Amino acid sequence: MKQRPILIAVIGYIIGILVGLYLQKSIVPFYVLIAVIFYLYKIFSQKIFTQRSQKFKLLSIKRYFRYVKLNFNSSVILILIISSTFSNSIVIFQNNNYQKIYSKLEENKTLNLEAVVISSKESKKYYDRYIIETVYNKQKIKLYINVKGVDLEYGDKIQTTGEYIIPEKQRNYKGFDYSEYLKQLKIYGTIQNTNIKILRKNNANNFLCIVNKISNIIEEKVKNNISEECSSILLGLILGKTDSIEEEIKQNFRNASMSHILAISGMHVSYLLIGIRVLFNKSLGKRKTSIISIVFLIFYMFLTNFSPSITRAGVMSILLLFSKLVYRNNDTYTSLSLALLILLVYNPFLINNLGLQLSFGGVLGIVLLNKNVSELLKIKKTKDAITISISVQLFILPIVLSQSNIFNPYFLISNLLLSIIVGPIVILGFIYIILILINENLGMFLSSLVELSIKILLGISQVGKLPYSKIYIRTPKIYEILIYYILLFSIKEIYKVYPLILWRIFLF
Repeated sequence: MKQRPILIAVIGYIIGILVGLYLQKSIVPFYVLIAVIFYLYKIFSQKIFTQRSQKFKLLSIKRYFRYVKLNFNSSVILILIISSTFSNSIVIFQNNNYQKIYSKLEENKTLNLEAVVISSKESKKYYDRYIIETVYNKQKIKLYINVKGVDLEYGDKIQTTGEYIIPEKQRNYKGFDYSEYLKQLKIYGTIQNTNIKILRKNNANNFLCIVNKISNIIEEKVKNNISEECSSILLGLILGKTDSIEEEIKQNFRNASMSHILAISGMHVSYLLIGIRVLFNKSLGKRKTSIISIVFLIFYMFLTNFSPSITRAGVMSILLLFSKLVYRNNDTYTSLSLALLILLVYNPFLINNLGLQLSFGGVLGIVLLNKNVSELLKIKKTKDAITISISVQLFILPIVLSQSNIFNPYFLISNLLLSIIVGPIVILGFIYIILILINENLGMFLSSLVELSIKILLGISQVGKLPYSKIYIRTPKIYEILIYYILLFSIKEIYKVYPLILWRIFLF
């Protein structure tokens, strides 16, 4: 079995984060208690249990570690303890720090700050919104700022005075927790009713300013050349800018179990890499093409503001390309773990980010289930798109149900259709954006085709309006989710033993 220390570290890191977030307790006393229990067990087992009974110690734990091809030994335990203790301490410290900053900000309802604009304009109904970065209480913090009648740009240094609004906590069960959402963005609240004075232009990193300007140019040109509805979808698919998508469209996608499509992911990255290979492989060779791909992926992560899903896909792809450059085999578990570790070290509160959960869950679904699904359904490798779609949807189903409490019986059909249409839309979208950046007239002949493909996508989202498409269920319990995954990973063995029972279940 392979030693995967990064995977073990990530498992421990997640455990520490969850204990810190939901129990708000230090994990150290728990480990002390476990150590005492194991010590006492070891002493008494030598006297009470026979040698035969000793074989059953930790059997279940070893079994599940074996599933991901890991050795369960003292090194694994040590890595788990260290990583979980470290992440647990960070979460508790950051939570306390957030509360201190909140209390300090609340003391002064009116804030007078010097800050730097670090985002593009986000247009709302009655105002424009930006993200600013400032130093408060000797710490760098980020805030939303609501502005009327003033156009700001990324990198502007400003003097602002306004009313501070603390983010609201969750009011009702399963209600939206705005404060936890802002933690994922490292934002401490909102300033509104602002007076703004621009002190200096282009006060941020030059490279980031250029990247932001390119992103704004792309957004402007897309909106100028295709309808508002289609442009908002295309910008969501290519750049992850979903703010301008109408709420009704978002709801249709959620009802059809298609909301993950609006979040840029590894699929987009894979199509990018295919396009680069087609363009450069023959003229430059595989090694130079791989280098170009790595540079482009880094730029694309900057362009999409390091969204969790793109960062995951980008890091994994870069590791794969780099391994080929140095003639080493790439390990999917290690690549996935490293990508997740980078994101969680940067911001442990991203563990609650739906996009991150769906992105990583989708990859795990492919890695862990695709082979079994292919064998059960007897689908040839040439039709992998079908089995991949099924594997992803089966794995992320508990995540979707926990977030929306809506089960769509047609989700497999809608996502199979998506697996056919989204690829061409993404490829076409990238080509279209490149052409309009060169010259808007060059992209004119593709405009109608782009709009047609997006309207097909919107048509598929209407699956959520079919009869019995919305079955409301309660939030699944932890033990129910665990049972679901145990059954999911055992389905192949169950099918072999009880084919007639399964057949009856599927029929009735």
